[in-house]
This record gives sequence, C-alpha cells and structure tokens, in this order.
Amino acid sequence: MGKIKGSAVLLAVKLLRNRREQAAPFLPPRLAHYLDERIVVASWYPEEDLVALIKACQGAVPEVSYEVMGAMAARGHLEGVYADLLRRRTPTSARTLWKTQHDSGVLSITAETPHSTTYELVGWDHASIEYCRLLTGYFAEAHRLSGEREPTADHPRCRAQKHDRCTFVVRWRAD
Repeated sequence: MGKIKGSAVLLAVKLLRNRREQAAPFLPPRLAHYLDERIVVASWYPEEDLVALIKACQGAVPEVSYEVMGAMAARGHLEGVYADLLRRRTPTSARTLWKTQHDSGVLSITAETPHSTTYELVGWDHASIEYCRLLTGYFAEAHRLSGEREPTADHPRCRAQKHDRCTFVVRWRAD
C-alpha cells in the first residue's frame, strides 16, 4: 500500500492533538499513537493512516471541512518548505510536489484554457471521497496562492467511485 510523507500527515495530527477529547471517539485505537509520537516530516507513513486521520479530523473538528483542510495543507506546503515550487509556477512543480509527498500515483497537469487547469492522478493507491475532497481544496488554494482570482475546483472523476483515475479541474476568474 502507498506511503505519504510526514509533512502531509502533520496537519491532521495537529488538528487532532488540539482537540484530543473530541477526537477520541473518531480516532481508531491503532492510530492513537499519532497523538503522542513525534511526526518526522521526512519519514514515510502509511497513506491509509492519513485517510483515517482526516476522517477523524472531520468528526472532531466538524467546522473544518475536508476542503478547508486541503487549503490549510496547501498553505503549509506552498508558503513553507515548498515555496520555491510556487514561485516557479510550472506544471512540473505540481508533479514534483506530488512525488515528494506520495510513493504512488502519477500526477499529470494540463492547462485546458487560459483560466482552467486539469489535474489527473493515475495509479494512486488511496483515493477516497474524503481524501479527494481534501485535494480539491488543496488544488484550488494552490491556484489562489499563485495569484489566480477566485479559483474553484471540481472532481468529476474519482477512483473511489470506480473510475480509472481521479480528475480535478480548477477554474478561476479572468482579470
């Protein structure tokens, strides 16, 4: 099964640590160790753990939607350690970021129009409706951080719904 870097797990863990009591009923016992152990941002963690952690976040912190978690993760990455990828603003930047965080899946990016971009993920081990909602927020926020006006993201095809790939389409307003 796929693995993900600790830097991607850290946001969910921080949210859960801040709401330990509320998180307890939603966090599977096998994942309780995440609330106490140090997360090593450069280490690999099971991606299935992240899926369960973000589901627990939604239960413990319902005011923070999956899309908002995705936007928070994008800001953490693109205003932090991966800020240089945002400055480059190339399709290879998004692919590079995906590869640094995931050991499964190939991300392709196509600029469909001057005001839209399509992201496709093929061969990704852990597509889930919840995780894909998080990615929808992530991609929209990445475009907002890049200077696009009022970006929105749709997810017309999902592996969790028996499609062969996950497709995300980000659109933004023309200036």
